[in-house]
Amino acid sequence: MWGARLGEHGFRAEIEHRVVEDEQEGWKLTYRRVTPRWASYSGIKNEQIRYVRAIAVCNDRAALFVINYSSDEKIPYDPIVVRMVRSLKAEGC
Repeated sequence: MWGARLGEHGFRAEIEHRVVEDEQEGWKLTYRRVTPRWASYSGIKNEQIRYVRAIAVCNDRAALFVINYSSDEKIPYDPIVVRMVRSLKAEGC
């Protein structure tokens, strides 16, 4: 989990940049959804699953998290990922 300053290109450009980087590292993306205020994508590489969530927050910044886990642990990790997504909120802007 971390925060990022978006710069002049904005939220969508930041997400697209991260998607391209992950694809270049060999992640085969299986899901992608990008809106003006939040984005999620996931992919598979070497029997690992990667889930990325980002939200736009105050002052041209973003909050993001990445979680990687074994594909054979998908079922136990699903509720953890859902809880993490729900907890990532912009407050006080």
